Amino acid sequence: MLKFLAIQGAVFLLSTPLARHVVDAAFLRQGRGRQLAALYALGNILGVNRLTDGIMLTDKAEESLRSLIYEIAAKSSKLTPSGLFMSVLKQETEIRLAAYRLITVLVARPWCLMEICAKQEIIGIVTDPHNEFTKNGLLAYHFFLNDDFDSYSSCCMEARYNCCVAINKALLSSNNLTNHPSLTEIAGKLHEAVRRGPYLTRERIEAQPVVVTAERL
Repeated sequence: MLKFLAIQGAVFLLSTPLARHVVDAAFLRQGRGRQLAALYALGNILGVNRLTDGIMLTDKAEESLRSLIYEIAAKSSKLTPSGLFMSVLKQETEIRLAAYRLITVLVARPWCLMEICAKQEIIGIVTDPHNEFTKNGLLAYHFFLNDDFDSYSSCCMEARYNCCVAINKALLSSNNLTNHPSLTEIAGKLHEAVRRGPYLTRERIEAQPVVVTAERL
């Protein structure tokens, strides 16, 4: 019953002008706080909380979503949905977290899967565990040294990995892998990244220079 109500609510929202405002705010940088809220809201509408129960909406709602994102992309400087996704993945940590979360559900849509796979740079980001380690700098390094993974469990490494798993799952379950041989290399990268897991092992973490200020006597 709750799943039905959630889907019906999402279908209704996608039929209203509110959906356009949410997508606009999510991708077109209308203020950091507004963009962050919109990315999370869009993820909720599209099924982040329904991952185990099915995230797809009605055909009409799915077509409205696809058309809306393509329309907004075409009117932006990014031109394509893959360009929009890349733009949010290049922003600061909080925005990237929300972007990983959103892509995790969007990629279940075949059109989005092909947009993601069309952008090698996106595949590079979601498959490289060094990517979020280096961007989070000494904070991540501190957690690694102290085995305090729980303190970092909700941050970028796991979000990146969950996104990678979702893309890998969507690609393996689609017909595109057979019909497009060029996707074989991408599938291999995704499979290897999923096999490695979300975290860098100690052996793979390079020494990081730490600069501290001297304590006053």
